[in-house]
Amino acid sequence: MNRLVITGGTLYGCDGGGERRGAVLIEGGQIVDIVAEVPSGFREAPELDAEGAWVVPGFICLRSHVGEPGFEWREDVASVSLAAASGGFTTVCATPDTDPVNDVRAVTEQIMTRAAAAPGARVVPVGAATRGLEGKHLSEIGDLAAAGCVAVSTGELAVASAQMMRRILEYCRSLDVRVFACSVDASMARGALMNEGFQSLRLGLPGVPSEAEATAILRDGWLSRLAGWPVHFQRVSSAAGVRALEILQREGIPFTADCTPHHLWFSDEAVSGYDTATKVLPPLRCREDVSALREALRAGLITAVATDHAPRSQLEKWVEYDHASAGTTGLETALGVVLELVRQRVLTLQEGLQRLSAGPARVLGRPDLGRLGSGARADVVLVDPDVPWRVDGAHLRTRGQNHLFEGQALSGTVRNTVVGGRVVSFEGAEGVKRAYR
Repeated sequence: MNRLVITGGTLYGCDGGGERRGAVLIEGGQIVDIVAEVPSGFREAPELDAEGAWVVPGFICLRSHVGEPGFEWREDVASVSLAAASGGFTTVCATPDTDPVNDVRAVTEQIMTRAAAAPGARVVPVGAATRGLEGKHLSEIGDLAAAGCVAVSTGELAVASAQMMRRILEYCRSLDVRVFACSVDASMARGALMNEGFQSLRLGLPGVPSEAEATAILRDGWLSRLAGWPVHFQRVSSAAGVRALEILQREGIPFTADCTPHHLWFSDEAVSGYDTATKVLPPLRCREDVSALREALRAGLITAVATDHAPRSQLEKWVEYDHASAGTTGLETALGVVLELVRQRVLTLQEGLQRLSAGPARVLGRPDLGRLGSGARADVVLVDPDVPWRVDGAHLRTRGQNHLFEGQALSGTVRNTVVGGRVVSFEGAEGVKRAYR
């Protein structure tokens, strides 16, 4: 069986917590053990030298727009898998907003086939909870799960009908399928271009209030208690949304939640120049919202950072603000953002790494992911923590041309990514790294 030994690094995310030194023994796509000295049976195995690097569990993104099928000109499974791996992600959950929508078994199987041949990170599909993501009729969720979907999603906004949302939750409970919800009230978000507040008034752009998020979170949370099945809230973006999560927590309603790196970094003041890179969903919020999200992430109310990687072409972004497509790339910059939060003491290093690995793994119900330990999937990342770089879209691996973090100075790069015991190869990786310095 294929073997690999990772030696020389400082290990984080091991069973039992804390940091330690040792060698990671990999065989057959799994971690066999972590030892102080390499045993004789592994001395002839290929060795990956991690001297001076952190050795951490592979990151998991719970929300990325893969583009295939239908939007391959934005991104496809192969390109997103390489972009993800270059950012340290070993598992990527693909949103169902493809063309056609991933609401039938055939589309799921197509994505699974393409994912099996992907050269980088593992790509796993998330199915549409309703046909066409229209919120009117249930999809064949059992078929989607059997074909490989790890969860179902309600789409970009909350399902308009509370009764339909209840049916989704009850049906998924009977099938043991996880439900991902972007809980923003569609009627309040219609026509909005940014966050509602002082900046939208100053810029003359229609906005969506953060209460559109809070009311939808509360509704879906109460419905989950009625149905007896938890919701995973995606892209929480506001202080109002955080307060809604706190209410659900006090009521003893089980849930999980994630937020994006860009909502942890930018406020709606970034929209001032009408740069279409700042047009995202949900919109960038005010400074108070950024602070509330950071605190919720630190406290563990939000347990995962999901990139919401949404590549777009120049044609979709180099237009007037109101005509631009919303979204930003994110897979290759997420680690740098989280490490900056660690440097700012918003998070400890352990907390930051957990929000990228163990936290998302728990959302998916996958104890074999997000940790370094015997029996875990051999998804491992070697991180050079102190290498400075500046985001330059010309050197990113995504096909997307929309980089909200363009020009931002970050620190921390990925030296190697191991997916299922396989070291991902990046042609010209050293040249790219030099360009970042």
